[in-house]
Amino acid sequence: MTPDDVLALFEVISRIDERVLRTSEDEQAAQLMLWSTALRDVPEWFAGQALGEHYRESAYPVMPKDIVAKWRKHARDTLERLPNTFEPCAYPHIDPDDEAATRAAVRAQREAVLTGRVRPGGLPELRAASVRVSPGRPNDEYLRAREELRRRRLERAGSEVKR
Repeated sequence: MTPDDVLALFEVISRIDERVLRTSEDEQAAQLMLWSTALRDVPEWFAGQALGEHYRESAYPVMPKDIVAKWRKHARDTLERLPNTFEPCAYPHIDPDDEAATRAAVRAQREAVLTGRVRPGGLPELRAASVRVSPGRPNDEYLRAREELRRRRLERAGSEVKR
């Protein structure tokens, strides 16, 4: 989060809990610097969510470590759902035999998931390259054969009833 993002978060916090923010300008500047440094890897959208979760679970004032701990857990859980495989269909411009490029692509994918720009992919994305076959329409030869089979079954059923 940038200092501007932290200021916006402080505005929300000040409406919820007056115990968190300092009163003197020097203390506020130091607090802003501390929070900005501590939350530098946390996306702005997540900080607000973590703030709400903190106050749902705790009566203590929120600290940057509370938000960072929630972010780390979220990031860990998110990365566990990531397949961490290089899918050539997703990167047609990269040669799969180029190890450095494939590692960079997987690293970039992980970073995009961690920052929330991309949702983690799963099995459906791995199958996305398969072609779906349309059910089609039966041809005339099939329809004739099916009708012949029905007719024979009816004849057989009729002859069994007579016995």
